Amino acid sequence: MRKNFFTLLAVSIVLAMTILLHYLGWLKPVENFFRYLVNPASKAMYVLSVKINNADEEFATPDEMSQAYKKIKEEWLKNKIDEVEFETLRKDNENLRQQLNFLKIKNYNSIGIEVIGKNIDPTESTLIVNRGSKDGIKEGNPVIVGDGILVGKIAKVEEKISVVRLLDDNQSKIAATVVNYEKSIGLVEGGYGISVQMNFIPQSESINMGDIVVTSGLEEKMPRGLLIGTVQAVEKEAHQPFQKAVIKPFADFDKVTLVSVLINAE
Repeated sequence: MRKNFFTLLAVSIVLAMTILLHYLGWLKPVENFFRYLVNPASKAMYVLSVKINNADEEFATPDEMSQAYKKIKEEWLKNKIDEVEFETLRKDNENLRQQLNFLKIKNYNSIGIEVIGKNIDPTESTLIVNRGSKDGIKEGNPVIVGDGILVGKIAKVEEKISVVRLLDDNQSKIAATVVNYEKSIGLVEGGYGISVQMNFIPQSESINMGDIVVTSGLEEKMPRGLLIGTVQAVEKEAHQPFQKAVIKPFADFDKVTLVSVLINAE
């Protein structure tokens, strides 16, 4: 018991002396030395505690995470829509620029129009445009895109709208010429919106894949030289007076949005 008392007294005296010397500043060199030794570990512990606190603050509830995901998805969709709209406008502007350049060179009278609809009848292939008889449009007027690429001709006219019969319509018939040595002539006809063929080509004339087909100018209101397409295949039968060619149109009828109607362009 006596021994414990002296031990406690000694510890108390040492502690009191340490506190006194600390306040007097005599222990400052020793304290600085020990602080230097423990600083790296202390810093690491502090950084770790900050990260843990931040993680706790940033932790989101399931509902908050769902809302954040929904917002990100909405932004992504908006950006995609903007990209599509921009690309559509770019293509429309390019097409319009080509049309204006072609019309300027050829000096054709024309009317620029927009496509506002497409016939959904499976037996027809037609477009509805936003100009009609009050704008001077008449049946039989050629309809083009780009650098004089024929898409069809006006089939029906009302006061404010018109119907364009596309080249692949079953009732479409265009007098055409193959750009070959013989300048072969024939009739380009559509096939229920799925094909375009050039018929009544003389059997004796040479037609090759890749040959370009243009309008011949041998019909009313249709000028010569409008681009139709290229020969994709040739069908010949022995002892027949005519051969025919499958044509791949230059125009993509599913992507037509802006067109020009040629007026008095014979």
